[in-house]
Amino acid sequence: MCKNLVTQLIYRVVLCVVSAFACLLSLGIFYIGQNGGNVFSWDFLKFYTNISNYFVFVVSVIVLADTVKQVRAGKTEGYNRKLRTFKFMTVIMILVTFLVVIFLLESPLQAGYWQNVGNMSYHFLAPLLFILDYVLFDEKRTLSVFAPLYSLIIPLVYVAYIFLLGAVIPGFEYPYFFLNVNELGYGGVFLWILGLLGVFAVLGYLLWLWNRFDKIDGKWKFDFHGIMFPNRSRGKKAAAQGAGAERQGEETDDKDID
Repeated sequence: MCKNLVTQLIYRVVLCVVSAFACLLSLGIFYIGQNGGNVFSWDFLKFYTNISNYFVFVVSVIVLADTVKQVRAGKTEGYNRKLRTFKFMTVIMILVTFLVVIFLLESPLQAGYWQNVGNMSYHFLAPLLFILDYVLFDEKRTLSVFAPLYSLIIPLVYVAYIFLLGAVIPGFEYPYFFLNVNELGYGGVFLWILGLLGVFAVLGYLLWLWNRFDKIDGKWKFDFHGIMFPNRSRGKKAAAQGAGAERQGEETDDKDID
């Protein structure tokens, strides 16, 4: 894990720039007037890929601001302390976007995939940079065992949102084949959703295990201490260390008096 705040700062500036570009592309701003493109159609709001990239941008900006604040305070090492659980949920969200696009919706083996600026930005670069930010820079042993389950909330809300649009908008075009109740029926869509939620959960717990894999006493191992309430456990540990340091200081003062 890289604790150097300047390195984190530079990386996160790049991440925010790439993510902002990806979001602008998803809005269609660069295509206004081309092939009938219209930035105000709101059609972009039905795509999970776009929504997950908007989450990435917002979280990235907040994390960058926290990093800037620490650097300006004179710190040289440290970690982001903002939106830890929510950032983890967003990592799972964009990771699924990354994998679903590659394995279900697009073919990266085709030359056209890499020639499309949109694919390169919001399907590949922005997701990959955000995932690596979590892997490289996030503090270990900070996530609750429930965090992977929390990551299921956003996709479930998204599915409900798409079903609502499909129910109220005549002739609504479903954004993905596995959500198309007109073609698959609610039973078929439910099976797809169940499978994708399973993927979310598995990926979530794999990344959670990464968060729990740390170097302790010179050895790399999984630490499952305080997995229910990690922040509370870390607070107690810090308090105990502070009390120990205070007692040691008192003992030193007594010796000086003697």
